[in-house]
Amino acid sequence: MQSQKSLTSEKILWNTFRQGDRKAFALIYEQYIQALLNYGHKITQDESLIEDSIQDLFYELWNSKSNLSETDSIKFYLFKALRNKIYRNKEKNTFDVIDENQDLPDWLNEVSTEYNIILQEKEASQLNYLKKAIQKLPKRQQEAINLRFFHDFSNEEVAQLMGVNYQSACKFIYTGLRFLKEHIIYPILIILISNQLKIF
Repeated sequence: MQSQKSLTSEKILWNTFRQGDRKAFALIYEQYIQALLNYGHKITQDESLIEDSIQDLFYELWNSKSNLSETDSIKFYLFKALRNKIYRNKEKNTFDVIDENQDLPDWLNEVSTEYNIILQEKEASQLNYLKKAIQKLPKRQQEAINLRFFHDFSNEEVAQLMGVNYQSACKFIYTGLRFLKEHIIYPILIILISNQLKIF
């Protein structure tokens, strides 16, 4: 969960953008563009659909900035908006979206420069082991685990982002974790989840 200081900083940045500050808008874009691209690949394999949807999202954000509501989490707001926009654009343009039986794109292989600098060799090996185990999960469980532990959303936020009720989101997370505990070395899972490593 976010700290009070982090929440305050996000509110200030978001409200500054809503008042028409271009630097704040640019900072939001720079801060979240990679996470949005990676999240888009969890929804569809169509690069053009992802890029067009993100472009539409930021275009509409700027043009409707004065009418936007406040938010405690810019990331949550953007993720939810992007998910909705991808599905709307998909319906409009008849793009193909990943179905439940398709392999999920290798979204967990995208790592930030910060991750490469901080992560030690042993942890990198453990993370790779964990990624392979996660990719064996059903698509919905992968998404729930990713949102909950790699993007630090609460169970309630995971449910909202995935468009399911709270109980379903908890079940996806619990079932996914149970599988991981049975198929990987348990301490690896505990270390990685407790560290809240983020993959962007």
